[in-house]
Amino acid sequence: MTPRPVACAAPGCANLVSRRSGPGRPFIYCSPECRPNQSRRPPIRVEVDHPDTSPDGRPVQRVWTVRLRRGRQVVVIANDLGWPSANALAGELSDLLRPSSRQKGGTIE
Repeated sequence: MTPRPVACAAPGCANLVSRRSGPGRPFIYCSPECRPNQSRRPPIRVEVDHPDTSPDGRPVQRVWTVRLRRGRQVVVIANDLGWPSANALAGELSDLLRPSSRQKGGTIE
């Protein structure tokens, strides 16, 4: 009995995938282009912005929120910070996520 073809598992792809009957895992993608790849994930961005409301009554223009975003995923790191603290934290997060080749200091000899 020949296995029935199934739809490709990639979102938006309607191509059919032939299932093999031999050993090993069956194919679920129609081509290498449809296979998920970690390098295609959106980058993580550090955002500094005003919150919608301030819990302690300060004007929202004077409080800041730091968050990480990748595509539609969002993680709030800190709320209700002052401008210097929010920007310092955002800078440290950016350095952590994308270390530059010009880091401070050097090798100890």
